Amino acid sequence: MSLFADIRRRFDLRPAKSLNLAGSPARTRPEASSTTSSGEPPCGRREPHGTAGTDDSAYLAIAEALHDGADVVPASDETGRRLAADGISLVEALDGLSALYRSIAGGEPAFAAVRALSSSWAEASLVYLHSLSCEDPLTGLSSLAHLRSRLGELYREAEFRGTSVPQTHALVVVEPLNPPGTTPFDRELRLVDVAECLRIVFCGGDVLGRVGSHRAAALVGREPNLPDQVATVRALITQWRLDTEVPQLARIWIEGLPGSDAMAGRLLDELART
Repeated sequence: MSLFADIRRRFDLRPAKSLNLAGSPARTRPEASSTTSSGEPPCGRREPHGTAGTDDSAYLAIAEALHDGADVVPASDETGRRLAADGISLVEALDGLSALYRSIAGGEPAFAAVRALSSSWAEASLVYLHSLSCEDPLTGLSSLAHLRSRLGELYREAEFRGTSVPQTHALVVVEPLNPPGTTPFDRELRLVDVAECLRIVFCGGDVLGRVGSHRAAALVGREPNLPDQVATVRALITQWRLDTEVPQLARIWIEGLPGSDAMAGRLLDELART
């Protein structure tokens, strides 16, 4: 029995399971009112054409400091953290601060307020980014940064052991060929399928990563059966969608690795761009 037939037989015997497209739980918060009591749109929430209004709840501490003639730095620091936690961009946050100052003080924000808000916004955003998983929440594929990091480890190990990464490892790159008119959501679903097929074939310690918006890659060892594994991946992807007679086409190839870590990084960048 061929490798593909054996894998397919075992997969068909596996109990059906529903696909979780939700990924990691999203941060949620109560929706802010679209207008204030004065009829103005809230500040810090950008309107369709890029205009901003006043969000009294987000900027209340700064407003109180301005009315009382107090130091605005502590209030701006608090506001920057709150806006970052709410998912407001820095541009929107500064637009809101500017609108608040114009409405209360009749001018542009003080430098100290801008600096405090920007610094606390950046700090809170970095804390959030550092807490993120190294995997894409929808496909489960490793991020490009994680794939790059693993490649760096391989090159350092090879230098220590006196071996050659181009001779011991390679990338198996998969690019789904989506027909014209395919929606972004459908393209994401195709990558989910590709990721599942790669996991079935490369089920050991291989790193499976997302490369750009429309490609996946497996960092694998150059074993003698690598061409057979690639053929199995191609067969699985082609026949994955059993509810359609249209074959799921994809470009699949073995990408050789260059001689240095720096060149390998450039190779990943090129694969992610094209």
